[in-house]
Amino acid sequence: MRTILIILAVLAALVGLAAYGPGSLNAMAFSPSPPDPGLDAYFETVSQPVRTEEPGFHGAEDLEPGPDGRLYTSLADGRIMVRERDGDWSQFADTGGRPLGLSFAPDGTLFVADALRGLIALTDDGWVTWLASAQDGGPLVFADDLTVLADGRIIMTDASLRHPYGAHMASFLEGEQTGRILLVTAPGEVTELAGGLGFINGVDHDPESGLVYVNETWAGRIWQLDPDSGEASVLIDGLPGYPDNLEFDSETGLIWTSLPSQRSAELDALHPRPFVKRLAWRWLQIAGLPPLPGTPAMAIAVDTDGQAVYGLLGPTETGISGTTTALVWNGELWTAGLERDGITVFAAPEITP
Repeated sequence: MRTILIILAVLAALVGLAAYGPGSLNAMAFSPSPPDPGLDAYFETVSQPVRTEEPGFHGAEDLEPGPDGRLYTSLADGRIMVRERDGDWSQFADTGGRPLGLSFAPDGTLFVADALRGLIALTDDGWVTWLASAQDGGPLVFADDLTVLADGRIIMTDASLRHPYGAHMASFLEGEQTGRILLVTAPGEVTELAGGLGFINGVDHDPESGLVYVNETWAGRIWQLDPDSGEASVLIDGLPGYPDNLEFDSETGLIWTSLPSQRSAELDALHPRPFVKRLAWRWLQIAGLPPLPGTPAMAIAVDTDGQAVYGLLGPTETGISGTTTALVWNGELWTAGLERDGITVFAAPEITP
């Protein structure tokens, strides 16, 4: 009997060390809604791209129309590129960091959510920091995306307070919910509108209503936010992928959300069980991740009532990362990605405004 107790004690100690010892996963309880099977019908047909532009562009994370009628994108090497009216691309600026979200203010000023530098604005004298990143002593851990409202207020997302840029897989496996939505009114003037979110990400607004729409990536849902009252509600839940950037199309009144990866049923199932997830993490360190879902170009368009209208599913390409942005521009559907090469263009669906 004594021997059995010793063996059980040793096993318990080993399990405890695996779950809570050095290098363990700081797993959190998280219960995202499962994918809504009612959305499957929007992804039954594979769409073929019309063309790929600039295959040498790596990591075109965001695509943003400018007030000058040109198209802008942010690259992994810090450059911001612009597509001229004749179709040629040229360098517009370089943040010296990792630009992610782009947004133009009503006066034409370009604001950038730079994962390494924070919230910055391009002026005649160069880049001006409005909110610095944590590595520079500022409040932003993972500046992700932003939108500038008609009155100049900025709504931006700080995706995680635990994990900076480049550590999104650790954030996902933990199921951590520390992301927040911020309101910025001037350099250094910031208010938290919402917090405790599972990797809060893409954001844009409806210029007519003033309402803001935000993606919560790990939860697979989109929020609607009133920037005046701070009141937020879920617009649509149970998306079939993990939503990234979000673009509001004023012509049709649709919200376009890119889905860089389909949902993983195996990993999602671990989120409500943090202790089991801690043990699974040790196994993953030895055996590696399980087979992950495919990463074809994927996006969904929903209306302001939260009803799905259209789904894009591109061909699955081995070794090609998914798309983190989807934008209807000049009558076509433009997609690109954080770890993807080039800009993939599809035919835009015929949708009546």
